[in-house]
Amino acid sequence: MNHHVVRCLAGLLAGWSAAGCAPASDEPPPAAEPQLFNRVTDAYPAYAPDGRRVAYMSNADGDFDIYVLDYLQGTRMRLTDALGDDGTPTWSPDGRRIAFRSFRDGRSQLYVMNADGSDQRNVSDNQWHDEHPFWSADGQRLLFASRRPRTPADTGNFDLYHMRADGGDVRQVTSTPEIETYPSWSANGERIVCRRILTGGDWAVVVMDADGSDARVVAPHAAVDGWPVWSPDGTRIAFASERAGSSDLYVADLNSGAVRRITHDDERDERQPWWSPGGRTVVYAQYEWFDHPRFYEAARLYVVPVEAR
Repeated sequence: MNHHVVRCLAGLLAGWSAAGCAPASDEPPPAAEPQLFNRVTDAYPAYAPDGRRVAYMSNADGDFDIYVLDYLQGTRMRLTDALGDDGTPTWSPDGRRIAFRSFRDGRSQLYVMNADGSDQRNVSDNQWHDEHPFWSADGQRLLFASRRPRTPADTGNFDLYHMRADGGDVRQVTSTPEIETYPSWSANGERIVCRRILTGGDWAVVVMDADGSDARVVAPHAAVDGWPVWSPDGTRIAFASERAGSSDLYVADLNSGAVRRITHDDERDERQPWWSPGGRTVVYAQYEWFDHPRFYEAARLYVVPVEAR
């Protein structure tokens, strides 16, 4: 990886190795090589509208909670501390609120809180699983994925919905045999991009009109594609793909149809891109996988510039 191009945002939060400590007599002898003692996953980053802060989820202090990293000052603030994982934060357009999903109620629900972590409210408040909130440009509505049943006999399949930011006026967008998750609106609100898991198990990036019609696959490929997000100007989509082997980040230009790879690490997986407000950089999570019965992943946050079109 070119570290002159890619900068780590939260490397100090990503775990550490322990070696050379003299064990007690009832402990096993130390291994010949340093052994990883703890693994931390920092994931699902999202730029704040001010461009200097990033909200993300991390299990640095136990289960997953929401943190905010001010990467210019090098400070980190923990915003949530509830039983059950909190994750996938997104900022309101005015930067005053953060929407996220939480399992504190025993199932995935959508919460909204102030940007300092105060006034955390369950706005979806139902018995089904809701995930991946994304704000409308005017800050009035949340787009999300939900397993709400379509019929009384339905066991639930992830479709796309949107609702007011206070949880009212829920409207269904998709109703397909496939699974749709990780949606985002284009800047003008006229289109939606999402990750669609097809009935055969393949993943694809799909763009559709805001009402769910006229869906089409972006940059079709036999490999797994996912975690798409619109650029601020609505002309490009950043997404993760395994088309080169490991998971890397790509940018698809919707006007020209060109697809460009922007990360090149064949040993680790890059996922969950998020555009900076000016569209010049993308922040993302880089995953490393381990063979261990309990801890199986670690992830750090990085930012990469996106070349001019």
